[in-house]
Amino acid sequence: MFTARIVMLVAAALLMSPSSLAQEASDTAGSPVRLLGIKKLCVDKFVGEESLAAQAREMVIAGLFASNQFVLTENCEKADAMLKGAVFESKEQRVRAEGESMEFGKAVGAASASLGSGTAAIGAAKGGSSETLVSAETLSQASVVLRIVDNGGEIIWAHTEDAKGGKVKSATALALDRAIKRLLREIEKNRRAKPPLGSATAQPPREPLPVRLRL
Repeated sequence: MFTARIVMLVAAALLMSPSSLAQEASDTAGSPVRLLGIKKLCVDKFVGEESLAAQAREMVIAGLFASNQFVLTENCEKADAMLKGAVFESKEQRVRAEGESMEFGKAVGAASASLGSGTAAIGAAKGGSSETLVSAETLSQASVVLRIVDNGGEIIWAHTEDAKGGKVKSATALALDRAIKRLLREIEKNRRAKPPLGSATAQPPREPLPVRLRL
């Protein structure tokens, strides 16, 4: 019984050894890269109508380049992650017509009579005017889906944005602009949540105290 107790205490000490903690830390370090770990990003071809998808991809590249958040590359094999996207846009045309009309008329008559004969004459005139105003309006609505995938195929971030066309920007441009801003806000949120170096939460775990065996 006494020998079995010693074996159990030794096993517990080994489980709490620094080598075991180091192994656990190495497993955690091998987790897939997160948003803050992305330094080099590749923007893949977008899914959708060919010309619209190509235009949307260029808009995303320009927006990300202006943010100075990532190093953009065309070589996806050397990138830390890949941004994939799909864009869909629908258009609807509305026609509105308004009209006014007005009619007018005028009649004139004359008659004369004498012994044994008589004459009569009558005349009439009619006219009108009308005015019709026709206006057409094209309404567009776009849906954009963006996602960031790491080299292992795991989705790190995904977002869907819908927008209607405005007076200055198209529906697709508005949706892409909002989606990129959402991504940048998410990165900033993760950066603020990450504990700074040197803080108590960022320090490595302390080594456990040695276990003393009493025989």
